[in-house]
Amino acid sequence: MDTLIELYVNEQFDNLSAVLTFRPRRTVFLCAGFMPERATRDGMIRFIKSVRQDASVRFIDIGNRSLPSLFKKISETAREEPDCAVDMTGGPTGALIAAHRYCQNNRVKSFFYDGRRKRFVNILGMAGEISRAKLPAFTIPQLISMCGGRVTGSGHSVKPLEKNLECAKRVLDIYCAELVPWNALSEYLQYGCKHYYDSKTQLFIGPSTLLNNSQLLYANKRIMGQLAEAGAILELATDGESVSFRFKNGFIKELLTTVGMCLELLIYLSAVECGEYDDVDMSVIFDWDGVIHGGFNDTVNEIDDVMTRGLSSTFVSCKSSRPDTRDLYEISYLASRFGGRNAQAVLATASDLSGESWANYMRARDMGVAVIERGDIEKGREHIARLLLEPVWLAERPTK
Repeated sequence: MDTLIELYVNEQFDNLSAVLTFRPRRTVFLCAGFMPERATRDGMIRFIKSVRQDASVRFIDIGNRSLPSLFKKISETAREEPDCAVDMTGGPTGALIAAHRYCQNNRVKSFFYDGRRKRFVNILGMAGEISRAKLPAFTIPQLISMCGGRVTGSGHSVKPLEKNLECAKRVLDIYCAELVPWNALSEYLQYGCKHYYDSKTQLFIGPSTLLNNSQLLYANKRIMGQLAEAGAILELATDGESVSFRFKNGFIKELLTTVGMCLELLIYLSAVECGEYDDVDMSVIFDWDGVIHGGFNDTVNEIDDVMTRGLSSTFVSCKSSRPDTRDLYEISYLASRFGGRNAQAVLATASDLSGESWANYMRARDMGVAVIERGDIEKGREHIARLLLEPVWLAERPTK
């Protein structure tokens, strides 16, 4: 197949997955009833050229949804490019029926993607090419690019993780066991480092109780003792009124003083260690339209964790405190907007959401947003990985 004919639909997965798989020299989008806006077309062209640099792309408005118009445009394209195929993965029902009839009558190659079986299926003349094609694995930048965006950076880089992996795992084990008091310690360390920390020596010397406006912050000496045993902090010394120690390094300091980072890293490692994902990243920052305007003219978002598996994806929002309805709608929308119909939205929270806010838990369940809550986190990374792969919702509110 040298030319791919797509029946344009407002679902970029349907429009572009065959491009990523077969890498055609030419892609023609037949737009029945409406033409995508310029920004959408530009984003699709950028994505296609990232797959094949010499690719050409055309958008053809067939004006209406009449069968003669569709027949005419497919026929014109087939005459210009005899080695063509029609992708029937998506499109208006009438257009699909018409295109199928045309391909059968004129022996034009055709196929579609079966989402249930997760593979392309031959309709006519594509059996050989489908058998030879390797189903692509999305990278996270490709996933965002497919929907017109662009990954621009990371809020918390995982690059230092390799050198700190064992120490980070020990910290996460403590985090899972100490979920309830953890945030308070993290807030104490975060605020204390602004006033009692020497960045040159990594040395912290400060009062064991701090006042931030009207909020009292305490050094949890029991947990800090566990962190010292884990090698995350060194030279720990405490008395009744003060505490002193050194952070192992800057990465561990960031992990301990950034509220919420432990949860993000826990989800990240759970996904990496299970070995089922093609690409995993945390704290992914991306621009919505893929064009960097500068200043305040860009719409950007940060997703706490993103992972891809074949042509599907998972978007995770991590909340250290109890999430509300807005948090549910935000992750649901972002997953749909940048992952399409094959994306799973996940809300991970250190709170006991089903016990403390059953209404929001039910809302998440009804919206199809997977929930990983306190009880799940306490069970560790293997349990979290299973929930990421196969979400499970409670049918009834748990009893205490």
